[in-house]
Amino acid sequence: MIRPLLWIGDKVRSVPPDKRGLVLLVAGIIFLGALIAFDQLVVNNLLESSFGRFSDVPYYQERAQAILDGKWLYRDVQSEAPPLISYFFVIPQMFGGSAFAYQIYFSAFTLLTALALYFGLRRWDDLKAFKVGLLFLVSPFSTIESVFGIQDEAIMVFLFLLAVILAIRGNGRLSALTVAIGIWTKVFAGLFYPVLFLKTRTWRERFVQLGIIGAFSMAVSLPFLIVAPNEFLAFPTYYLLGGSGTPASGISIWDFLGMGGLHVPGIALLGVALISILGALWIMKKRDLEIWQGTLLVLVAFLVFYSRIFVGYYILPVALLLAWAVDDRKMLMKVFLMYVPFFASLGFSQDTYMGHAVIDEPWSWAAGLAFSVIGTLMLLDLVLLALRKRPFIYPSISESETSEK
Repeated sequence: MIRPLLWIGDKVRSVPPDKRGLVLLVAGIIFLGALIAFDQLVVNNLLESSFGRFSDVPYYQERAQAILDGKWLYRDVQSEAPPLISYFFVIPQMFGGSAFAYQIYFSAFTLLTALALYFGLRRWDDLKAFKVGLLFLVSPFSTIESVFGIQDEAIMVFLFLLAVILAIRGNGRLSALTVAIGIWTKVFAGLFYPVLFLKTRTWRERFVQLGIIGAFSMAVSLPFLIVAPNEFLAFPTYYLLGGSGTPASGISIWDFLGMGGLHVPGIALLGVALISILGALWIMKKRDLEIWQGTLLVLVAFLVFYSRIFVGYYILPVALLLAWAVDDRKMLMKVFLMYVPFFASLGFSQDTYMGHAVIDEPWSWAAGLAFSVIGTLMLLDLVLLALRKRPFIYPSISESETSEK
């Protein structure tokens, strides 16, 4: 077991710096292509024959085709998501709109994220940045969601991490624009902007960033506010409160408690989540945490209390944790193993196309809750470890800031 890992490590180190980007690209194409082929030949048919439809592809197809047909989102076709994500779907829809086309498309965003991590972090340590890109590429959180789950979270993750990378490289305005695009694509990028706001040095620059976000938001939302204001304004309810009578859906602790009879209102969870974000920002300010650490802290504070949790959302903290795990094998093992309890909890979740849990027993809620708690505790443990250490990007960041002064 150890010898093959050492051999892989030696091979990674031996790749010349000027070829690492190309190697990462080719490795990603081969690796993701092999997984896609395996899914198309084996996994997809097995899952569909056992459980029926299990992906969101029909929703993606419906919204993208409506756009291609000249129809309006919200008015002519129902959508519970921000508008830009549906426009992202137009590209695979133009190439036939099959599940295979969407699978390739979302996998491409996983590869783009790996490349962004490498090229974005390489100025501090080229080899470690290369390893981070490779680790992200093979992480089960990244690949299983985009390849086997065919989930659009890959787009959200790319935009979120791109905004963070641009910020740590000193491109605050471009980061703010990426945040704006991310907000109107999948909302979650909005969690990063308070961190960028606090780490921006001058109020003038903060107002410029807010102006960029405001202007872009107006340009995107105004047409829909004119054409279908009531339908358009309904999507925030879906993200903030769950969009239904239930307080939660997915694999959150709160969802499984609801299955067991202890229903926590969505508005209460939202309030606690917002308070936890403010608390995380206060800790960030008090301890003068850098952008990478602060973003991780805010993300996890939100995910613990957010009432609509899916496995794909954990890709974000996992990607950030790789900046520490690349120097710590035990931490890296924990990051990868964390997928196991979260994935196991899916078997007990009611959020399926069958309308009931895959393992539908009176005790299913308790089993799902146990796995969700274990995964959450593992994540919190990793965050505490990260707060005690400095990832490889920090020392050079401080030196570069000093030299800029």
